[in-house]
Amino acid sequence: MGLFIEMFAWWKGNTIGTRLFTWRKGIRVGEDGLGNIYYRERDGTRRWVVYRDLWEPSQVPPEWHGWLHHTVDVPPTEE
Repeated sequence: MGLFIEMFAWWKGNTIGTRLFTWRKGIRVGEDGLGNIYYRERDGTRRWVVYRDLWEPSQVPPEWHGWLHHTVDVPPTEE
């Protein structure tokens, strides 16, 4: 059942498609206090988060929210 959930249940967090895209094109930028991991694409155009538990956007701290939405260029780990 775990593989099926990972393939199709996007609300659980990380699907196989997300995991493959992250593995191929993602560079880990940092992690917040809740255990969410933040990535950016190698050319810097896309940014995303892989949630630790359930897919819940309200768990993204404000400093990471600004970075994800290209409001801030420097991630909080480099400030």
